[in-house]
Amino acid sequence: MKHRAFTLLESIIVLALVVVFALIPITQFGPLNQFQVEQLFFHNFDQEWRYVQAHAVLKQEKVQIRIYKDYVNFRIIAGKTVVSQRKLWLPPEMQADVQGIMIDSSGHTGPRSIHFRSHYFNRITTIKPQMGWGIYE
Repeated sequence: MKHRAFTLLESIIVLALVVVFALIPITQFGPLNQFQVEQLFFHNFDQEWRYVQAHAVLKQEKVQIRIYKDYVNFRIIAGKTVVSQRKLWLPPEMQADVQGIMIDSSGHTGPRSIHFRSHYFNRITTIKPQMGWGIYE
């Protein structure tokens, strides 16, 4: 009596095809994930900026924003004392130009350009906070 079954070679070929088809969506997930992480960072940056700007106006206190290579530090200053401090970490594969920005008690800052470089997508996002408003390019 003859048994009909798959040979070892046929089984290996089918298994290899299943693995290849399963890996296709995973390889497409990396860029999408990085894009979402970067967009979330810009959303959080915008929220922090608006918070410290409103705080400066309402409490008549200065705000210092220091941008480092891998994080942004938001400081609320009353007189010479740091009242509050928050750090916002940049996503992996992203860096910023190091600089300091002051928001006065009226909520305004001079014209500036803040550059964030995404090494993953090889692009630069520029934020221009002028007269209290942020403009993204």
